[in-house]
Amino acid sequence: MSFVSSKIAQSCTKIALILLVSQAAMAWEVDFSRRQVEFNRVKNEDRLPASIQEDQSASILSKVFESVEPTQDIVIMNTDKGFVPDTVRLKKGSNYRIHVVNVNGKEKNVSFVLDAFSEHHNTVFGEQKTFYVTPKTDGIFSYQCPETAVQGKFIIYSDAGSADRKPASN
Repeated sequence: MSFVSSKIAQSCTKIALILLVSQAAMAWEVDFSRRQVEFNRVKNEDRLPASIQEDQSASILSKVFESVEPTQDIVIMNTDKGFVPDTVRLKKGSNYRIHVVNVNGKEKNVSFVLDAFSEHHNTVFGEQKTFYVTPKTDGIFSYQCPETAVQGKFIIYSDAGSADRKPASN
């Protein structure tokens, strides 16, 4: 066999192999229907987000004449030892501007997750992220950093009980 004919035979063999492999690859089927592994493992239908108002029966006029409170600033720092403060008390119906600052020297690029208010932010070392919150539901809602496994909590309280309170001493 000559050199040219052996090169042609090698080329034909490579082409036949490529065609055979590509036809076999097209014959494979991949079933992705079983890939989902219980993403919504805990599904609590009756838990409402904290930013949704429970009582929808309020009239438009009462909303128009509501007193407008100034926005309060709250700073949450993500440090090497966790969040500072790790517990924040917020009054139901008030307006808050939340500043999240990453001062964690070990983890320079982490997340801040506050699911109840649909707030998810990337916090880079030394920079702040700002968002606004107006709580509408009483309760305790956690915020967390998935990368460092630390968490804190918002305690939302209503002012309705303070009218019925009496001083401890007269």
